[in-house]
Amino acid sequence: MQRQRRRDTGPELGIRRRLHGLGFRYRVDHRLEPGLRVRGDIVFTRRKVVIFIDGCFWHGCPEHATTPKNNAEWWRKKLDDNVERDH
Repeated sequence: MQRQRRRDTGPELGIRRRLHGLGFRYRVDHRLEPGLRVRGDIVFTRRKVVIFIDGCFWHGCPEHATTPKNNAEWWRKKLDDNVERDH
């Protein structure tokens, strides 16, 4: 799990560069409310818009996803449940 980046992933940086180039200003990895565990990847606080950029690992991308070797059965079920929820 330590290898899975929480923030500043390639897709996230690409989107942030484009938004910044277009003149948008935002917060990165920002907690939505003090009591919530959820943090938005890109948050426009004034407009009250939150963007979540979900990665290939967590959502079973057929092209980029990897499978952990330790505790493989548990991870397979966890990641399969994520894919099912997404559908």
